[in-house]
Amino acid sequence: MTARKFWTQLHWLLGITAGSILLFIGLTGVTLAFRQEITEAINPGVLRIDAPSYRPATPDALLRGFAAAEPERRVATLTLYAEPGRTPKAILEPAPGERRGDVIYLNPVTGTPLPDVKGAEFFEVAESLHRWLLLPREPGRVVTGVLAIGLLVLALSGLYLRWPRDWKSVSEWWRIDRKTRGRALLRRLHLVVGTACLVAYVPVTLTGIFWAFDGVRDPVSAWLGEPRPPRAPAKPMAEKNAEKNTEKATDAKVEKAVDKPVAIDTAWQAFERAAVPGGWSEVIVRVPTGAKAPILFTWLDTSPAHERARNRTTIKAQSGEVVKDERYGAKAAGGRALAAIYPLHMGTLFGLPGRIAMFIAALMLPAFAITGWWLYLGRKRLEREAAAKRLRKAQSAGLAQAPGGAQA
Repeated sequence: MTARKFWTQLHWLLGITAGSILLFIGLTGVTLAFRQEITEAINPGVLRIDAPSYRPATPDALLRGFAAAEPERRVATLTLYAEPGRTPKAILEPAPGERRGDVIYLNPVTGTPLPDVKGAEFFEVAESLHRWLLLPREPGRVVTGVLAIGLLVLALSGLYLRWPRDWKSVSEWWRIDRKTRGRALLRRLHLVVGTACLVAYVPVTLTGIFWAFDGVRDPVSAWLGEPRPPRAPAKPMAEKNAEKNTEKATDAKVEKAVDKPVAIDTAWQAFERAAVPGGWSEVIVRVPTGAKAPILFTWLDTSPAHERARNRTTIKAQSGEVVKDERYGAKAAGGRALAAIYPLHMGTLFGLPGRIAMFIAALMLPAFAITGWWLYLGRKRLEREAAAKRLRKAQSAGLAQAPGGAQA
């Protein structure tokens, strides 16, 4: 078997197997590309309010307002925005057995919860399908990692198979003959659009592989200067049950302790002083569980390179003393590269044009799956017709050579 025939067979095989599942990953990617804008559009007055003329409440006032309205629930993190009109977002403490708590938005003046966000459950399911195929988290990310490898092989093998002899000629790469029809036109569109999408699929698949496999992520992170903390080994079931009982007792103590939210305004004022001269555009405040616990502020400056160009400032709640101040701009090149992986995957690293490009590339995955099947079935049909034609020809030749065939 020649190399070209091998890659042709592999391309077809991956296209009709992995490509059929990548169809769903592409559709969910299209949905998630403009998640924020869609959510704002279907939830007027929740994520954003019109032309505010109010003075936003301080974090303490927001937490007090929420505690008065929801005394049995506790805020784990509070996200504030400097942009006028954007409402604060709170992530609550997760319920027992849950990885993450509910997300709610607060009235920027009173701190009371705003109406539930419409479409939130839909986007959560879409994200789970996109990242883990609705499987449990650990096996799901491995499966999507394998699919990412499949997409990378599909993209590169497609480039190899359609590499023109005169590769320097632009027309050889991008020409579509308007006179062609049917299968020939479909195949040409598949080749040309696939080549264009290659620019998006290579970074998307490489970042997906990075997230999917610890055997890739750990050495890459270490090589870039930010090694990941070691993971704890799996614990026996008896030890897990004992920990659950301890957590329940701790939760009961915490519930009594959080009747009155921990004051963070002193730390907030210290944070605002620390954020100058550049200022801040978004900040996530980790709400402490005790008065002596330091408060972590994870924030973006007013002109961040991307949504993951985060600074981290830790401040004592009572005194306002800055314990640690880590700035994104002070990171080494490796640290900045790691922070850019998510924006690269989403296309936001290149602003709105990048998001649109990723949106189109994700939209093309279902198109490639459908056209790939169409071309495959068409090819099989042509092969069957050719085999039948050869069989009829052989049968005719056999009859002609048989005794008495000449008289017939």
